[in-house]
Amino acid sequence: MIFRYLKNKWKNYRYRFTPWIILNLKERKVRDVHKGQNDKLISDEHVLKFFTNFLSNLDNDPIKEEAIYNENLNKMRAHLGFVTERKQSVLPTGGIGVFVTHGSIEPGTVVSMYPGLIYSPHEPILFQSLLNPFIFRCIDGMLIDGNDKNLSKFMYRSCCQRDRIGPYLISDMSWLTPFPVNPLAVGQYIIKQMLPIKKFDIPADFPFHLRKFIPNNFYSSSCENDEIRQTRIIVLVSLRHITEGEELFSSYFTVVH
Repeated sequence: MIFRYLKNKWKNYRYRFTPWIILNLKERKVRDVHKGQNDKLISDEHVLKFFTNFLSNLDNDPIKEEAIYNENLNKMRAHLGFVTERKQSVLPTGGIGVFVTHGSIEPGTVVSMYPGLIYSPHEPILFQSLLNPFIFRCIDGMLIDGNDKNLSKFMYRSCCQRDRIGPYLISDMSWLTPFPVNPLAVGQYIIKQMLPIKKFDIPADFPFHLRKFIPNNFYSSSCENDEIRQTRIIVLVSLRHITEGEELFSSYFTVVH
């Protein structure tokens, strides 16, 4: 029983273990993206417009977190035509997964965001990464820690409070709870298999009042010379029509710039 438990843990963790990834590069599926945006599933401009429009419809009240979460799920359904929620995966060792609970998703749709604390390649992440299956490595070496528990949770909260401007937060902390105000901020629970990943940097001039819905912040300060930096986010994009009741799966080896 112990051997089977450890084996299942390893199967889920190995995709975050750098030596194993290096030894298994031949198993990766490489999708070349040529210079420009001709080969992109969706353009950066489309992603920016999508977030500006969708986030503008959300409510945020930390005191009524469950009620606000349910209200924002209704707004997700009204404005996007679908709802995604966390539930037990259909896979025996999958743990928590993400399902389409209402509506359907068309190809080329942003279906989720990968929340977490952003680390540059030179920044320390050893202790946070131990037994942590939620470390996402970008192709440029930046890391996103999507763990909503333990030390990772403490680090994210601390950095968000550090970077707040007066009473205003510039990133979202509610994804650390069962009731994220941004219902898209569940990408860390999507199990690898299908959806491609798109790297996107939210520009520094992104509307300030919408930053409280962005579930990412930097380990180092998000502000430079009193100006907010571009924020790295990872979005998951649908490749095909996804119907109500389906579980979402992602290939974390397929990264589209």
